[in-house]
Amino acid sequence: MPTHTRLSFAARLRCCGLGLMLLVLAPQTLRAEGEALVLGGEGSYPLSRAFTVLEDRTAVLTLDQVLEPTQQARFMTVAQNGSTTNFGLTPSAFWLRVSLRAQAGAPEHWLLEVAYPALDQLDVYVSQPQGGFAHQRGGDLLPFATRVVPHRNHVLPVALQRDRDTTLYLRVQSQGTLSAPARLWQAQALWRHDQSEYSLLSLYFGLLIGLFLYNLLLYGSVRDRAYLIYVAFVGGMAVVQAALTGLGAQFLWPGQVWWNSVSPPVGMAVAAAFGLLFARNFLASAARMPRMDRLMLVLVGGWLLALLAALLLPYTVSSWMVTVLAVISVTTLVVAGLLSVHARHPGARYFLTAWAVLLLGVVTLVLHNTGVLPSNILTANALLIGSALEMVLLSFALADRINVERAEKEEAQAASLADHAMVQALSQSQERYRTVLQERETILENSIVGIAFLTPDGRFRWANQAMLEIFGAGEQSLTSMEPFYLSRQEYLRVGGEVADCIREGRAYQTEIQVRQYDGTRIWISLSGKAVSPRDLTQGTVWVMMDITRRKELEAELLRTSSEREAILNSALVGIVLSVARKHEWVNDKFAEMVGYPRDELIGRSSERLHTDSTAWEVFGQVARQALLQSGTYACELQLRRRSGELFWVQMGGNCLRSHEPESGVIWTFLDITERKKSEEDTREALQQQKELNALRSRFVAMTSHEFRTPLATILSSGEILKHYGERLPAQEKSDTLDTIAASVQRMIRMLDRVLLIGKAEAKMLEFEPRLLDLKALCHQLLEEARLQQGGSLCELALDYAAGAEPGLYDENLLRHIVSNLLSNAVKYSPLGGRVLFRVFIDSQSVVFEVSDQGIGIPEGELAHLFESFHRASNVGSIPGTGLGLAIAKNAVDVHGGSISVSSSAGSGTCFTVRLPCAGTS
Repeated sequence: MPTHTRLSFAARLRCCGLGLMLLVLAPQTLRAEGEALVLGGEGSYPLSRAFTVLEDRTAVLTLDQVLEPTQQARFMTVAQNGSTTNFGLTPSAFWLRVSLRAQAGAPEHWLLEVAYPALDQLDVYVSQPQGGFAHQRGGDLLPFATRVVPHRNHVLPVALQRDRDTTLYLRVQSQGTLSAPARLWQAQALWRHDQSEYSLLSLYFGLLIGLFLYNLLLYGSVRDRAYLIYVAFVGGMAVVQAALTGLGAQFLWPGQVWWNSVSPPVGMAVAAAFGLLFARNFLASAARMPRMDRLMLVLVGGWLLALLAALLLPYTVSSWMVTVLAVISVTTLVVAGLLSVHARHPGARYFLTAWAVLLLGVVTLVLHNTGVLPSNILTANALLIGSALEMVLLSFALADRINVERAEKEEAQAASLADHAMVQALSQSQERYRTVLQERETILENSIVGIAFLTPDGRFRWANQAMLEIFGAGEQSLTSMEPFYLSRQEYLRVGGEVADCIREGRAYQTEIQVRQYDGTRIWISLSGKAVSPRDLTQGTVWVMMDITRRKELEAELLRTSSEREAILNSALVGIVLSVARKHEWVNDKFAEMVGYPRDELIGRSSERLHTDSTAWEVFGQVARQALLQSGTYACELQLRRRSGELFWVQMGGNCLRSHEPESGVIWTFLDITERKKSEEDTREALQQQKELNALRSRFVAMTSHEFRTPLATILSSGEILKHYGERLPAQEKSDTLDTIAASVQRMIRMLDRVLLIGKAEAKMLEFEPRLLDLKALCHQLLEEARLQQGGSLCELALDYAAGAEPGLYDENLLRHIVSNLLSNAVKYSPLGGRVLFRVFIDSQSVVFEVSDQGIGIPEGELAHLFESFHRASNVGSIPGTGLGLAIAKNAVDVHGGSISVSSSAGSGTCFTVRLPCAGTS
């Protein structure tokens, strides 16, 4: 037998706690000796506390020897608290015995799960009704491919007999920790349980893979060796957890039995060695705490020796090495973390918290396994959660250290740059002040606008070249503005307005027409203000621009705008100029289209013309993106008139400046409501034609399939009578004729169903309600369903709670409803199960409810369930026409009721029919 090295630090602590627990709790028992564990309809039953246990110190006892009375007397009950079947590190083999009794109606076939992947040997013996025991073997010494049920834990099928005791013996032996947490499962319950466990494990290993790749990429980017050491640490932890959870044997190395045996201690040694190296690098222990650094180097050497021992030496050596080194290593790292926190080393708090969380996870798992803490998703997976948080916190510690170092570097660089900038600023300030006056004088002289300084009495003190050019002065000097006004009255009016503005401290601005030296009239923009509002004796400063060309263009634009507006208002399409999604201009056609006056649209947002605010926002985003890319956008959109009526438009937009929607967009609108209505009518007609073709295809397929079988029977029976009729015995001839008659009756029933569904769809179903004994009719329909499906495994039951008084119902239609539902419930439950027919009063309705435990209906097909000739995709070879539910739906509609269904594939179906309560009056 190969040596196994699976005892991790957490497992060693768990074994110590277990020993204390067994000493304290050994006298407690689950049940009286010899009492069987009763199994009912639950999905699973724990066996660990129902076992009696026999320790085989020699590990050589066989089943026959165990069955001897002397050995049977040695069986003892297990403690009822803590990990009852965790026997710690022991060379003994243990025999676990339990009696099981399956109640009537309980399943016969179960799955026995021993949820400890590291178990070496597992033998299961199950008593048989004819005597003897059925034997199955398991354990991780066997290749994964030999397992009957491919599962990360050890799962074996067990068959029980109903209403009698079945004795089960479980022999377990392991050179590692010996634990046998056993549970009986139904297959579906185990599958559901596995989903949550695999989800948790997938999150854990997904986190490991993410941390591995993320830090590997960071190493490639920053070339910090700490990231590479951390990546190796994460890889070692992943190997450990993959081995201990059984996922490694199932998915990664299913055929490598030897490696599966040594992978836990190997992974532990690798993770621990690189964890210590990471701590040395991260905490800079060589410089900050030399003694602690030497101790960590010694521990790294110890873990390397443990790695070699795991690969080459017997189990005991590597086991004790791993246990002792784990305790010393964790203690060393916690002490190093405390010292670093005290020294305020960057990231030390994250480092200390990471190892403290891992230690907390180990302690929590030990307390859970010893029964001190209750079992739940947190306590049962404390080690996984603790190690995951540890690695995340270590990753945060790396990031924190880098952020601190980066901040210090940036702070030093910023201080250096600030000093350099100050020196440069001082050297440049004097030069800037020397040139600023020169620059301003040059700017004023060469400005393209006229600038002048006037005295308080309106005389020119100074004017630049542009001012002389505006008035055409040439070489002549300017003295006063009065000669350039068209009249003295205009000069006095402007002078009065200027005086008022100057007294009030305001700037004066206007556009006036003046004359040049040669008499040519020009338009100027004139603006001026006092040099100092507190001292008006300093005069005023004026800026003038020749705007003659602009005035001419404005006049031309006004004329052309009037012409274009007249043209646009006469257009047959709506036209809008929109800026920032507001109407700057709309033509008469658009105003008429939306039902608003033009003045209510101009300057307003376009939001109220859309169907709602969300549609307005979405349209704005899509249109803006298109206008940015191509400069144009076209679409068909539904808008709202002032009256609230919705209508369709075909609209197109173009940017005023290409690819710049902020500059404004010109939109054109064409009312296409009538065209849309025509298109919709056409689509509806095409859809009705498609549905009619599909119905015709399903009808042809059904009739060709359902009629072929009885026709073939009639043909073959006719051939037999034709060729062998005279030689057939009278009984066989009668049976053949009966077969022909039965086939004819089957075809007649199918034709009747087709005719009935035709009547229903033509609204020609006859509705003749009369007084009925509803309870008697329900019993009769249930018995008919039981007789029609004589070979079914289903159990039919009636729960009638609707009262015994008669009511008004159409018996024929009611039979169609209930018979079809009961027939389908039995037919689509090929594996049996309970079919429950409930009748009860709910408010003012009589409720008929038929539920089963059959194959169910795919969720995506529920909407088409009551269509003629429709059958679910999962019915397989189960015969049927697809008419029953359609007939039932029409019969319910005639009664003025409703029918609903709740189902999903593989979980059964429940149909609920509600009919109005019908009185006797």
